Amino acid sequence: MSLKSKRLGSLADIYQSENLDGTIRSIRIDKIEPSEHQPRQERKKAIEELASSLKVDGLLQPIVVSKGKTDGYYRIIAGERRYHAAKSLGWAEIECKILNRPEKEVYKLAVIENLQRENLSAYEEVDALLFLKQTYQYSDADLGDLFGKSRNYMSEVLSIAAMSKEDLNLCKKANIQNKNLLVQAAQAAKNGSLPPFLEMVENGSLRTVRDAKDFNKKSKEKPSLAERRIGSSYKLKRQGNQISISSEDEILLGEILKFLRKELPRKFGDLQNN
Repeated sequence: MSLKSKRLGSLADIYQSENLDGTIRSIRIDKIEPSEHQPRQERKKAIEELASSLKVDGLLQPIVVSKGKTDGYYRIIAGERRYHAAKSLGWAEIECKILNRPEKEVYKLAVIENLQRENLSAYEEVDALLFLKQTYQYSDADLGDLFGKSRNYMSEVLSIAAMSKEDLNLCKKANIQNKNLLVQAAQAAKNGSLPPFLEMVENGSLRTVRDAKDFNKKSKEKPSLAERRIGSSYKLKRQGNQISISSEDEILLGEILKFLRKELPRKFGDLQNN
C-alpha cells in the first residue's frame, strides 16, 4: 500500500468507526458558518484562484459540514476555501456532505481532513498536530500511525512548536516555508544560534536542508559563549555613542546578539521609549 493510500485509509477508518451520517445535499450558504478553530488560515490568493476554477468547472467535491450550535445552521469541517470561493461568486447554495458529530469532535475532524489533504503550511501543520497531541492525548507514535509517518518525523515537526513566538515570527519574516528547513531552524534556536542561521538564509548562503544540518552540526560542536576566550574571539569598536562588534565567528556573533537583546532591556529598560 502506498503512503498516500495508507494516510487516506487512516481517515476512512475514523469515519467508519464513528458511524458518521454522510448525507449529501445542497445547503444555503447563509446557513453555513466557518469553523471557529479552522486549522488552515484563509489565503486570499488561493481563494481567488479557486473561485476562477469554480466558474469554469463548478464544485467537483462537496464541502464537509456538521450541525452548528444554532438549529438550522451548519459548521464547516473541511472545504473552507471552497466555501469562501463560492460565497465570493454570489452562490446561494453549495453541495455539502453532512456528518453528525459531537461538538468536541468537529475540530478534530477538520484538522485530520486538512492534514490528509496536505493543504496546510508548515506553521499551520505544526499548530494542528500540537492541538491533536494536547487535546486528545495523542503520542508522537499515535500521530505517526494516523498520518503514515514515523514517530521520529512527528517528534521533529513538533519540535518547531517549542520555539518562542518571537523566533517563529523571525522565521516567517525570513520566508522559511519548507517544513524540514523549519525543523532545522528550531534546532538552531535550541542551540542559541538562530540569528546567524536566519541571516545566512536571507543572504542565500544557507539554501538547503543539508546546508542547515551542516550549520547546526558546526554550531553544536562550538563551545558556549561562557566557554569561549572572549578577548581573542571578537573586537569592539566605539564610534561616538555607538559600539560595533566584529568577529569572523558568525555563531559567536549570534550568541552575543541574543545575549544583548535579553540582558539590555533588563538593565536599562526599553531604550527605544526613553
